[in-house]
Amino acid sequence: NCIHIQLRVMMHSLYVAAASSFLSPGSFAFFFCANHRSISNRNRPLTASSVLPLFNSEQKVVADLSTQQFSEDENDEEVEVVQIQRHESSKPLWMKCINAVVPPNVRALNEAVAIVANVTREEANELIDIGAVWAKMDLLNEDDVMSQYYEENPSSASIQYADLPSGWGSGEEAYNEEEMSLDEYVERQMSLRYRRILTPSTIDPGTDVRVYPRPRRFPACYEFADRSRLLYEDTTFIVVDKPPMLPTQPEPSNYEECCPGCVNTLLGPFKTIAGDDVVRPLICHRVDSCVGGCVVLSKDGNGQKVFSNLQRERKIKKLYLAVTTEPVPLGMHVHWMWGDLNARGTMGGTPCQFVSHTPPESRKKAKAWIRCVLEVVKCEPISISKSDKHNYDPGTKQHYQSTIRLVTGRKHQVRAQLASLGCPLIRDTLYEPIAGMTLDNLVDEYAEERMDEAMQQVRVPREAIGLQAHAILFAGVRAKARTPWWAE
Repeated sequence: NCIHIQLRVMMHSLYVAAASSFLSPGSFAFFFCANHRSISNRNRPLTASSVLPLFNSEQKVVADLSTQQFSEDENDEEVEVVQIQRHESSKPLWMKCINAVVPPNVRALNEAVAIVANVTREEANELIDIGAVWAKMDLLNEDDVMSQYYEENPSSASIQYADLPSGWGSGEEAYNEEEMSLDEYVERQMSLRYRRILTPSTIDPGTDVRVYPRPRRFPACYEFADRSRLLYEDTTFIVVDKPPMLPTQPEPSNYEECCPGCVNTLLGPFKTIAGDDVVRPLICHRVDSCVGGCVVLSKDGNGQKVFSNLQRERKIKKLYLAVTTEPVPLGMHVHWMWGDLNARGTMGGTPCQFVSHTPPESRKKAKAWIRCVLEVVKCEPISISKSDKHNYDPGTKQHYQSTIRLVTGRKHQVRAQLASLGCPLIRDTLYEPIAGMTLDNLVDEYAEERMDEAMQQVRVPREAIGLQAHAILFAGVRAKARTPWWAE
C-alpha cells in the first residue's frame, strides 16, 4: 500500500546527482513512507531521470520537490535538503517516517535527527527518548563489529540499540551479550537491519536513519498510575490489568508507551530474585491492543522461558469475558484457521482471520491449517447503561455476556471464532462486517462477492471492544482483572 523508495546515498552518488542538476554537493534526500517495506535502489546514481518515473500518475503519487535551508550550529554551514514527499491524506501522521542519510560533518545524533525531521534539538531528544529513531547496521563491516565486541564503554550510536528480539519479549532483550561468543555476536550484529536507538549519542556520517516525526501516542498508558492495576507480583512474574487501547508490544514510532514500558515507569521499580533492579519487564504473551485485562510479564528471561513451556504444555488457563448482541452457543467450539494468515508479523494478508467450520479433508492438508478450540461455559443476558466512561450507546438491543475458556491461543481467536458463529463482539469493527462468513462457505461466486464486499468494510477498532482477558491461572499464580469497561 506504500511505495517507499529507500535511496542509500554515498558521497560519490551525491556528486553524480549534483552533476545532473538534481542535487547540490553535501545534499541528502529523505522520503516519507507508510510502513517498513522498501524497494531498494541502492546502486544507481540519484538523478531526476532515475527518481521521477517512480512517482507516476498511475500510482497516484504526487512528488513535491521543495528546497529547505538548515544551519548547523557549529560551523554555520548551510545544508541544502531536497525533500520528496508522498501526500496521503488518508494515512495518519504517525504512520509516516523519514528515511535519510546522516550528512557530512554531523556527529551528534540529536543534531542529525533535528536536521532530518526539521525539529529543534529539544524535540529531537524527545523523539530519541520515546524510541522514534532508528539506524541501519549494514554500514558496519566485520572488523567494526569485532571492535565493538571488545569495547568496554562504547559511545557510538551504532551499538546503543534496544528492540524486540526474534520471538517473545518487548523490552530488555532476552539474550545476554556478555555470555555470547565472538562468532555468535558477529553473526547476530551482521544480520541486523534497522535497529531502534534509545540513547542520545554520536552517530557516523553516512549512516542510514529512520525517524518518525509524529510518534503514535497512547494515553491509556497513564492509567497504570492506578496501582490497583498491579494484580500480582512475585520474584519472577508480574500480572497487570492492561487498559484497552494500549499495545502489549512497542509501536515502531513509540517504544515507551506500551505495556512493559508503562508498567515499568508507573508501577515500578521492580526487583529480581537476586535483588537487582529490573531494567524493563518482559512480555510473556500478547493481548490485542483493543482488549483489556490480564497480561503476564516476567522480570527476567528465565521467567519468559518458563511461561512459554507452560503454554506449550497447555498448563495455563485463561478465561475471557465477551459481550455480543447475539447469544453465543454453549459448549466446545473447534474451528480451523489458515496457518499463513495466523502468523504474527506477516504482511500482505487480510487484517482479520477467517476460519473454517469444516476440518481439512486429509492429514496432509491439515498441515496448512491451525486448530482453534475454545469453550463457552456461560452466556447470559446483561444490560449496559450509557456512561461517560465508555461512551458506548447500547441502544435498544439485548446484550449477552459470555464466559469463555480459551483452550488454544491463536491470533484474534476469540474474535474470529465468535464472528464466524454470527456473534461478533460489540465495537469490533474488524470482525462485525464478516460475521457469519467462513472459508468453507465459499461455494460460489455470489459468496465470494459477498466476502469481498464485506472485506471493504473491515476497520481496525479505534475503541475498546467487548472483550476482556478476565483471569489467568498458571504455576500457582491466580489473577483476576477488574470490572470490564462495559460494566463500569
